Amino acid sequence: MDHRFTFSVFTIEINGRPTLALQAKKHKDAERLCEHGQLRKKLIKITSHGAPLCDASATMKLRLATAEEAGLYRRATQSTEPSSDTHVVYLMDDLDG
Repeated sequence: MDHRFTFSVFTIEINGRPTLALQAKKHKDAERLCEHGQLRKKLIKITSHGAPLCDASATMKLRLATAEEAGLYRRATQSTEPSSDTHVVYLMDDLDG
């Protein structure tokens, strides 16, 4: 039996809005990124139409990406070199600056 994992693409919703896509072997691996306070701190600094993507009380939910979201992630990362870093792709095109 082959026990190797394939990578899945996950979406992070912030207050119900699909915001980020990332790739991980397991849901638990992707979940760690959401639990890490640095992600929230970074998202507070990024704005869309002048409003931060996230605030201290925002709800962050992780789920498997839809086929469309996974396609966006794969197209955005296809030209990047493989690395041990987690590539994060913003699923919205209305980010400021």
